[in-house]
Amino acid sequence: MKVVIAGGGTAGHVYPGISIADELSLEVPDSEIVFVGSGNGVEAELIPEAGYSFHPIDVKGLKRSLSLGNAGALLKASSAVRQLRHLFNKMMPEAVVGTGGYVSAPAVFAAYTQKIPTLIHEQNAFPGLANKILSRLVDTVATSFPNGEESFPKAKLVAFTGNPIRRKMIGAVRENAAEKFNLEKDKKTLLLFGGSQGAQKINEAFIKSYDKFKSYEDLQVIHITGKDHFADICKRMRRLIDADKDKLRYQAHPYMSNINEAYAAADLCLCRAGATSVAEITALGVPSVLVPYPHATGNHQEKNARYLEKNGATTILTDEELTGQSLFDVCSKLLYDDKALIDMKNNAQKIGKPYAANDIAKLVNGLSHKLKI
Repeated sequence: MKVVIAGGGTAGHVYPGISIADELSLEVPDSEIVFVGSGNGVEAELIPEAGYSFHPIDVKGLKRSLSLGNAGALLKASSAVRQLRHLFNKMMPEAVVGTGGYVSAPAVFAAYTQKIPTLIHEQNAFPGLANKILSRLVDTVATSFPNGEESFPKAKLVAFTGNPIRRKMIGAVRENAAEKFNLEKDKKTLLLFGGSQGAQKINEAFIKSYDKFKSYEDLQVIHITGKDHFADICKRMRRLIDADKDKLRYQAHPYMSNINEAYAAADLCLCRAGATSVAEITALGVPSVLVPYPHATGNHQEKNARYLEKNGATTILTDEELTGQSLFDVCSKLLYDDKALIDMKNNAQKIGKPYAANDIAKLVNGLSHKLKI
């Protein structure tokens, strides 16, 4: 089976595609899978690292406001469609999958014009404009949240699959994770991060809360700062930490490819409400405090978070509410409320979709048998 997967711009669009590809390779071992994306995006690095072929396309994202730059983006999109039609004529894929980002639309549209079966995946509770338009053309829309028919009323088929996570995310053991991070197994662990790029607002709030946490001898913190912020955060934390007096155990990391182990070690995590983070914490049953990024398109992060909150799976701190004091108040209360943590864990697992990637792979495999002629 030959499949093209298109997506990129952010890791949140790339990793779901890789997860689907991994499951397709297991579902149909002789599959030939090619990714398309921007040569300047994170996908150009992440996809070859995952062991898949990558075909770069010269494409640019559209701005939502009126802009002269959009004229150039539209010209590039038109050129991208022509490039992709040429690629499809050469490769003859049996299905094309769009996982979001500005390269997804030209790829799916090119496939549609050539009558190649198509599937798009919407990661957020609030769908993007491109997917709303493409949903009228594709064979299947896979959604990360229920009631997708309301968001895509013109779609031929809407399947609630969940958001794909990597298979390696599943199965990490707390005891092994504690050893990996040199943690004490009988102490509470708080995990802080802001997504693949980090979140300076979360970093700043924790720094301001440190004086309140530093006397907690039964607490340890794993802080993923983001690569761009790591040096500055370490410098500032060194000024704050008194190794002879402070009881709190603290460690900082710029980025973490093995975040599944950090999840396994954590009693509570505080993070943004991006689609990938939400998928991971629900699939793994991690109690959480979510801080939705307020400038996300369509305010989709808050909608993601509200779905978890409605199901008793998280506590929300808005970006406006997030301060050193509020971070301390909410986290210190939850960390030592074992019943609340257990309830949150169970509720997260009830709505989690740990095998979303396999479910989507099966849909793609089914599409490949319906190649239009």
